Amino acid sequence: MLSGGPVLHLRNGALRPNRRSLRERGFTLLEVLVALLVVALGLLGLAKMQALAISNTQVSSSRSLIALQASSMAAAMQGNTGYWAAGVAPAVFSTAGTTVTDASSVLNQTVSTCVAASGSAPSAPVCTPAQLAAWDVQNWAATMNTLFPGYGANFACNNVAGAPVTCTITITWAEKYVALNRTTATGSSASGGQQTAIQSYTLYVSP
Repeated sequence: MLSGGPVLHLRNGALRPNRRSLRERGFTLLEVLVALLVVALGLLGLAKMQALAISNTQVSSSRSLIALQASSMAAAMQGNTGYWAAGVAPAVFSTAGTTVTDASSVLNQTVSTCVAASGSAPSAPVCTPAQLAAWDVQNWAATMNTLFPGYGANFACNNVAGAPVTCTITITWAEKYVALNRTTATGSSASGGQQTAIQSYTLYVSP
């Protein structure tokens, strides 16, 4: 027997390795392959969890920003009571991209600016309440288009005489997310991967 290697036997005048030693070496190689497979599966799972965490962070950020944008439009309405609370606002209007659709042709009118020149105090308002409303809506739509291309917003105002004016802002946008499994995948038979869903946010305003 030689030390430092497999056990050898003399057979037919030649030294041959012990079959038991070969079997033990074969099992060791199989165990290494199994270990590599387990490690690879663990790394894939870790990568999926990291992608899911990043996706959830992006989704939360987008939804928070949508809520802030809706609140900014509500603040603009409440700051211009001469138009929004006077019962003269259109019952319905909408924005998509930078386009404002208003059948009354008030909120989509061309307004150069409603901002006073720097360092001067105008003796009269730069814009009428209707012009200021158009300025606010158009600038809001441009900002929304920059942040959420492809978004859409619908506005509905209740102008019933003798009742407080209330408006509803509904924003829809496409939201991309990473599905954890087939159950959480919306509109897809895939077991995972990036999915797209249409989300909506509604805010009630009392100008």
